[in-house]
Amino acid sequence: MKRHILIFCFLFFLLNFPQISFSQDSKERQAVKELNKQKEKSQEEVEKELVRRHLKMQKKETRKRIKRSLREAERRKKGRHPQPWWDRWFNRKQQKKRRKRI
Repeated sequence: MKRHILIFCFLFFLLNFPQISFSQDSKERQAVKELNKQKEKSQEEVEKELVRRHLKMQKKETRKRIKRSLREAERRKKGRHPQPWWDRWFNRKQQKKRRKRI
C-alpha cells in the first residue's frame, strides 16, 4: 500500500512540475521582425516592377486610359464623383458608335 502511495505521489509531483520552456530573446524577435519587413518590401518592389513592365508593353493610348481609370477609381474610393464637375458640364458626351443594319 505504501508503495502505491509513493508511486502516486511521485507521479503527482511530476505532473505538477512546471514545464521548462525557452522563450525567444527580444533580440531574436526583433531580428525576425526585420526579416519579415525586408520580405514585404522586396515583395512590394517586385509587384511595382511587374506593373511598370506591363505598362511599358502597352500603347500610349492604353496607358492613358489605364491612368485615367485609376484616377477615377481613387476618386470613387474617396466618395467623390469619378469626373470633376467642369468636365461633366463643359465636355460633350461621347456617343456610342452605331452599326449599320443590313
